[in-house]
Amino acid sequence: KFPGTFWRTGSMMELQTLQEALKVEIQVHQKLVAQMKQDPQNADLKKQLHELQAKITALSEKQVRTFTVDVTSFTASGAETNVFK
Repeated sequence: KFPGTFWRTGSMMELQTLQEALKVEIQVHQKLVAQMKQDPQNADLKKQLHELQAKITALSEKQVRTFTVDVTSFTASGAETNVFK
């Protein structure tokens, strides 16, 4: 563990939850892409794929924001001086 308060428990849990959600959505995406290869004109599959891509993008952006807030808090506190010495 790092000394100081680099990871707040809530933020770390939120990041883990986001990463798990992204993993699941990416797996679903891969299955949809495989189905699209079999039936490229299927309008329902295209719609599902488009909606899923938007969901993955939103989760990814939320993950970046969560991480950025944590790192910003960490560096603003001066705690990095304890970690990197």
